[in-house]
Amino acid sequence: MMSCVVRMRPLLLVMLVAAVIPGVASLAPSTARRHGVNFEMTTHPSGRDDGTPLEKFRVDLDDPPRERWMNVMKANREDARATISYLFSSLPETVHSEVDVLISNAEARLPAWAREEMLGVADALNVTFGDVVIVNLFFEITPFCTSIVSQSAASGLIYHARNMDFGLAMPKLSASLRDIAIDVEFWNSGELAFSATTFAGYVGVATGMRAGAFSVTANEREMTGLIPVPNIFKSLINLVNVLMTTDAYPVTWAVRELLEKEDSDFDRAVSSLGAQKFATQMYLTVGGVSAGEGVVLTRGRNELLDTWKINADDGEWFLVQTNYDHWIPMPPWDNRKAPAEKAILEVGAEEISPATIYKRVLSRDPVLNQLTVYSTTMSCSEGTYASRVRDCPKCSPFR
Repeated sequence: MMSCVVRMRPLLLVMLVAAVIPGVASLAPSTARRHGVNFEMTTHPSGRDDGTPLEKFRVDLDDPPRERWMNVMKANREDARATISYLFSSLPETVHSEVDVLISNAEARLPAWAREEMLGVADALNVTFGDVVIVNLFFEITPFCTSIVSQSAASGLIYHARNMDFGLAMPKLSASLRDIAIDVEFWNSGELAFSATTFAGYVGVATGMRAGAFSVTANEREMTGLIPVPNIFKSLINLVNVLMTTDAYPVTWAVRELLEKEDSDFDRAVSSLGAQKFATQMYLTVGGVSAGEGVVLTRGRNELLDTWKINADDGEWFLVQTNYDHWIPMPPWDNRKAPAEKAILEVGAEEISPATIYKRVLSRDPVLNQLTVYSTTMSCSEGTYASRVRDCPKCSPFR
């Protein structure tokens, strides 16, 4: 069976690319009924106003993994099913079935906690385990974001923030995701372990904080190499490898596991995230509790390519990371970095705070754009964590 999967993989990948970017091609009829979900193209406008705080849920890590997300999924069931419906609307049934076989063969190799939690999500939504895995891996490869870590001159405190942009070439997906974006508090032994912002049904963490220890955001690394091929093509190949081997590991699963560890701190987070082998290229922005504890790690799949640190003594009191290597010019079609840096400089190191970052940086076009789903601000030392839905139809349309 494995040799058959290997032989069909190039065709499978081409069809997956077309499926996850509907603007590229539509290879399937617009309607397909499968596993109790109506997989058809749907318009799903967000019902939340811009700036509305995300709904907060509690996930208890003492519960059996398969039961942890039941309350979350019950509250978000219809919206989550609508999102899955949209994602699968262009996926041909033949490819869908082949991917299900691939996932079935890989199920035993997945980490127990992730496998059981995704099985629980599948139970709650009445979809297949394979559908939930596909959605989780899809979210791994497509976050276009702006991450910021800064140091206050007044207090020396580190402030970490991000805009999550999602839905390149899929604007209806951005609208749908606004309805399932949530803040989650993960509890362990009766105490708050860490906080995260995610989407209902997604078990990894791309935005999270362990108070008193570290905060972290993950951004896709785009258009790299001698021939700048869009990272989604490379990532699809790498994520198929996740299902076929144990050598590649989803970044957001590794972040989740790191946040759960009681002995994690800034230094250990940086060391671990810099050393582990991952399924995809990624930028990992990490903040800590003390002056100087701010860094952006540029990651290849198997190696750490660059470590970019805050150095307030040399005037570098903030770092802005989007989706391109910080040491090269930004592409003219997507330069969110320069406007973000200009906005932060206007705020100044003396006035920087979660409130000023949100109001004067994260809310500035094109840092805020039509694909921005949520904004998060966090401070490990102060223990503050806040996320808000974003919906700006008048902002820049492209990232």
